[in-house]
Amino acid sequence: MKRKIRGQWVLVLVLILAASLFFAGCGGKKAPDSSSDKAPEKPSFKVAILLPGPISDQGWNASAYQGLMRIKDELGAEVAYSEQVAASDFEEVFRGYAMEGYNLIFGHGFQFGEPALKVAPEFPDTKFIITSTNITQEPNVGSILNDSLQQGFLAGVVAGLMTESNYVGSVGGMEIPSIIAFQEGFLLGVKYVNPEAKAVIPYTGNFYDAAQAKEMAIAMINEGADIITHDADKAGLGVIEAGKEYGIPTIGAIGDQHSLSPETVVTSALNDMAMALVTVAKLVQEGKFSPKNYVMGVAEGCVGLAPYYSWEDKLDKEIKDKIAQIVKDIETGKLDVSSLK
Repeated sequence: MKRKIRGQWVLVLVLILAASLFFAGCGGKKAPDSSSDKAPEKPSFKVAILLPGPISDQGWNASAYQGLMRIKDELGAEVAYSEQVAASDFEEVFRGYAMEGYNLIFGHGFQFGEPALKVAPEFPDTKFIITSTNITQEPNVGSILNDSLQQGFLAGVVAGLMTESNYVGSVGGMEIPSIIAFQEGFLLGVKYVNPEAKAVIPYTGNFYDAAQAKEMAIAMINEGADIITHDADKAGLGVIEAGKEYGIPTIGAIGDQHSLSPETVVTSALNDMAMALVTVAKLVQEGKFSPKNYVMGVAEGCVGLAPYYSWEDKLDKEIKDKIAQIVKDIETGKLDVSSLK
């Protein structure tokens, strides 16, 4: 009898031990985290941009916004932007993003340069990149300078080859370095392909008054201009409107502006800030940033001409071939636009 009872107790103990081992395996010991088998997540990459105007201008600010969205999609970054930032708020907005832990902050326009140089030393781990200038400052301030001279030159080449009246014009916005460079490039491009043509380059003095830019364009048209263009951001929409209203061929600027007037916009002189922003942001993300001036032009794919769309069959093959050859010559370095000044 005792042996039987002892056997029963042994059986009970065995069952208890088995149960304890089962439950220990199920819950008493933390199961390995499956995420430990995965590659560690990359640290968050946060990018912000300050814009002087609205993202709806279909030009300068819109191009930068598109670049920010590409940074979000292509680099997996967390992004933010502030549009129509007043000059008096530049420093405050820079500081705000830096204090929120943004790794990279763009100031879209040379006017953001001085505020960035002032704020940057307070946040050495944040990179500040200013467009349309060549400023730099160790260890964390760099700049992007898309080649506006080349951009304007290409617009001038198209205008100079297309004109029949030998009178063309370009409306500029504010007389700042990048706009002046575009206008000078326009003059050089016209002269390069058509020394007999007259080119006029008035300025509005602002980037927002489309009505004023339209009046300037109409004045040029009334004087005989048969090809017009602009580099005036939102104000430049008035130039496109004038061309549409008078049936005058126009050349868009900054972004592809064909959709604004498909019948009259022949092409656009592109200044692809979106690509430039993505290129530099990738360098920052990969730890390859240097506090230097990054110059982007035709060779880098940041300056060029948009498709001809409905004008593809309207333009003489000779003109299109000449334009294509000039673009190629700039890309390969055979033609240095700056040497023509």
